[in-house]
Amino acid sequence: MLIVDNHLFDCYGFFLQANKDNEKLVHSYDLLQIPHDTELYMQVLGDLKAHTQLTIEYRDTHNLVHPGKDIMRDLMHGHNVDTRYKSDNL
Repeated sequence: MLIVDNHLFDCYGFFLQANKDNEKLVHSYDLLQIPHDTELYMQVLGDLKAHTQLTIEYRDTHNLVHPGKDIMRDLMHGHNVDTRYKSDNL
């Protein structure tokens, strides 16, 4: 589970991520987006912890993380203008 404190869009995003045996990210599913409201966030986080044993990773858009060496841009996740992949020649 990944939670992103998204200051760019003034919200919290919740994502379910799927990896294969400690390999690179395979899938990322957008589960929920809620307003930047501390009380609502704490309620949702508490419910998640009460009903799942998933590991929760927290990120903040004030400290962006590059999506990976293969992805140059990713509009959906705020990494730039569009999604474009590096060619094998680079």
